[in-house]
Amino acid sequence: MVNKYLDEAIGELKKLTAITNKDIENIRKADASELDEHTKQKDALISEFETTKRALDAELVKLAKENAGKNLGDLLSGETRAKLSELRAALQDLKKANKQYAKSVIVVKDFYDSLVSQMLGKPEANEYSANARKTSAKDFYKARI
Repeated sequence: MVNKYLDEAIGELKKLTAITNKDIENIRKADASELDEHTKQKDALISEFETTKRALDAELVKLAKENAGKNLGDLLSGETRAKLSELRAALQDLKKANKQYAKSVIVVKDFYDSLVSQMLGKPEANEYSANARKTSAKDFYKARI
């Protein structure tokens, strides 16, 4: 069972990494067409991974209890240890992809913030809340040229 759960977890992490890499590629192409679908897929995969990880943890605890006093590492087969290493590598790949994704998102956010700042002027602290009541709806969206 441990190997089954490890295989499932590794597969889920690889799918998450692939979707995240596709999102990074889409950001570079300024293509937001798959954003909603990818978000739903990633949410589902994260949920599946959490379930799989809980089941894996339970199996490892069960194995440790059945063999009290023995080192868990000694109880695992070479294949299982290899899969644990593969799981760790898959987690590191996902972490790397998420880091790159976050950098890309920040760059896009900064770009849009600078556009808004150029169009509407640089806001001062609490300028929106202080001036929101003074600005009419039709004047709000006028850009400075």
